[in-house]
Amino acid sequence: MSEFSGMDNLKTAIKNLSDLIEQSLYDTLNHADFDDLTQKQLQYLRVIYRLRNPTITELSKELRLTKPTVTVLADKLVAKGYVKRVPSDKDRRSLHLHLNTKGARLKRLQDTVHTRLTEKISDGLDESETAILASLLGKIVKNS
Repeated sequence: MSEFSGMDNLKTAIKNLSDLIEQSLYDTLNHADFDDLTQKQLQYLRVIYRLRNPTITELSKELRLTKPTVTVLADKLVAKGYVKRVPSDKDRRSLHLHLNTKGARLKRLQDTVHTRLTEKISDGLDESETAILASLLGKIVKNS
């Protein structure tokens, strides 16, 4: 029975951490000037940033959407001034999606969210606990 309660505690902790991350991201972005974007479009911009200038094909695979669907969403982000299409250095027929200056603000805001979360989490921990948590999270990510 203790195995299940341990798993239940872990599940609850992960849910609470996920909620904290989402709320921090929402609060930060909500106070920024991204009111012309839907939550989905913000998510797509975050994926474009994370993939570092993906092609439509790469983005469609990551989002598990069809290329025509991703092309439409990219068109909207280009029209709103967050993304630009840049020809590939290796294959001129291929285009990459780059965040432009307006879209790059998202990166800075995401960095702000990460800093705030790091401070919020580490405020409740001593140096040793912070090191252990960082090590455990690193192990989790490495095994994913």
